[in-house]
Amino acid sequence: MHKYKKHWIKFTAAAALSILAAAVSHPLSANENMSADPTTSGTAKSVPQPAMPVYTVVSCNDGDTCKLRSADNTQIKVRLAGIDAPEMGRKSKKKKKEGQSGGKEAKDFLNSLVVGKTVTLKSYGTDAYGRNLAEIIINNESANLKMVAEGWAEVYRGKGPRGFDVTTYQAAQADAMRNKKGVWSLSDYESPKEFRKKNRN
Repeated sequence: MHKYKKHWIKFTAAAALSILAAAVSHPLSANENMSADPTTSGTAKSVPQPAMPVYTVVSCNDGDTCKLRSADNTQIKVRLAGIDAPEMGRKSKKKKKEGQSGGKEAKDFLNSLVVGKTVTLKSYGTDAYGRNLAEIIINNESANLKMVAEGWAEVYRGKGPRGFDVTTYQAAQADAMRNKKGVWSLSDYESPKEFRKKNRN
């Protein structure tokens, strides 16, 4: 009989532990009649985030610089962060500077991608020329990354802005090079950085 009682005590103790474990893992089951109101349940309320400012793209001068207009009609100039497109030709009173192969095509592609569209910006501050460094986001996709993926810009070879994740861009460029997209199909293509160095004067 004594042996039987010991087994019974062990069984009831195990059952109690099992019930307790179930209550801990499903806390709401023990409080089914509690209100779902977050103020009574102790759950922190989510704070609504402010809406991102939206812009309309007015024009793109080349494959990596665009003019945008805000909702209050303010115009800003944006340098597409993390990328470098072929240089366009320049005309001045002194002389005409030749552009690179692929420069016009890069400009035309970017214009067809963003001009007249409503976009948001992922900002990375300003560059040495006072231009806004940013990713132009259209339909939840980066126009900067699209330029690289389609071969109309390369990954910027200088120091990138703080917080900019270049790894996705490098993968997109490797794919564009492998498939000879855009500038990577040109026999006379050279990096815009090298082109600028040779034509600095």
